[in-house]
Amino acid sequence: PILGLWFFSPAIAWWISRPLARRRARLTDEQTLFLRKLSRKTWAFFETFVDPEDNWLPPDNYQEYPVAVPVHRTSPTNMGLALLANLSAHDFGYISMGQLIKRTANAFHTMKTLERYRGHFYNWYDTQSLKPLLPLYISTVDSGNLAGHLLTLRPGLLALPDQKIMGARLFDGLSDTLMILAGILADAGNGDDSVDAVPAGFAQLQKHLESALMSPPTTLMAARLCLDQLALSAAEVVAGIDAGHENPAGWWARAFVRQCRDALDEFTLLSPSTTLGIDGIPTL
Repeated sequence: PILGLWFFSPAIAWWISRPLARRRARLTDEQTLFLRKLSRKTWAFFETFVDPEDNWLPPDNYQEYPVAVPVHRTSPTNMGLALLANLSAHDFGYISMGQLIKRTANAFHTMKTLERYRGHFYNWYDTQSLKPLLPLYISTVDSGNLAGHLLTLRPGLLALPDQKIMGARLFDGLSDTLMILAGILADAGNGDDSVDAVPAGFAQLQKHLESALMSPPTTLMAARLCLDQLALSAAEVVAGIDAGHENPAGWWARAFVRQCRDALDEFTLLSPSTTLGIDGIPTL
């Protein structure tokens, strides 16, 4: 038996070393919609808190109790995650190429000014004063995380010049935002004040976006006209929602308008002829 095992050992070793066949994940439509809404809500954190007040650095976390306030400190891991969040938001259609470049450049400008030790970032910084926090130390884990994030970011940025003016997921990104707003309005409609839960123009806004998703515009001019229509419809929805800062429906409605305006600004910058109504606009 021992000699037999020795004789067949190469075949046995080959058989047990074969790569495992990986089953391709098959997501249901419900699971896909859940993940799309989750990704949009995740971007909302970076959209809200990575701003000039924090020098374009991401707060470590957002504390809700006992007082709702962001924690104004960050680490190399957080900085890397925020940089990749910008790239992911662009890939998902939440921000334009111009916004991606702007947010990335602002973050790099701040990171360049941070105090370091022999080229290494300290593990914690105050996002407002930009001073390293005591005790001063270098984390190999966080530094490695940032290095990995930068290695991932580089090819994403290098691929930007080859992309089309209108991103492939522009209207999908708008749809993700509108889905969240629709869910909030539906939840509000289950309350006592359900009569005014759905603002005027919301159904029309959904109709316009569904039309764009089913028949995407094939020229830049058509895309701009479609975005103009969506922005106007969304502005009407915003006007019909309570403007209070604590109203989540208002925040998401304004976020939808910002996405439309961001895309329109991109068209104006990269294809100014679309604002003049010139014929012969190149196809997308």
